[in-house]
Amino acid sequence: MQEHTSADVHQLYSRILGHPQPNVERAISTFVQEFETKRSSLVKDDSMIHILKDAPDQLKDAKIALDTGLESTSQKSKATLERLQLLQKSIAENSQNQIKTISSTQLVKEAFQKDITEAKEAFDQEMNLRHADVVKQYVGAFVQQIDHY
Repeated sequence: MQEHTSADVHQLYSRILGHPQPNVERAISTFVQEFETKRSSLVKDDSMIHILKDAPDQLKDAKIALDTGLESTSQKSKATLERLQLLQKSIAENSQNQIKTISSTQLVKEAFQKDITEAKEAFDQEMNLRHADVVKQYVGAFVQQIDHY
């Protein structure tokens, strides 16, 4: 049995995979180029750096504003709920009076509608009588004209 040295193993890997050193160097140089490109783009526009530095403070301020707004909204919703409960109680207490009022209002409305209907019928009848009278007068005048000639 043959003993294999590390040099033999290295040669075997080199034959199968190719020599790894150029691939590693190419990968490192590509990484360095991309890193430098990204870094230079960030450094060119240093306003981005200031924005990123100010971000934690802005987030704290936004959280404080949000918490304040939520507390205010919570208080407003509690007050609104209390008002709605009072309104519901008032409606429940006055429901019987409203039913009575609706009944009397309905009776008045029906009586008023009946009066309107009767007045309309009387008006229509009067107009029909007047129309008939006018037609009768015109026909009479026309007959007189014919008789005259």
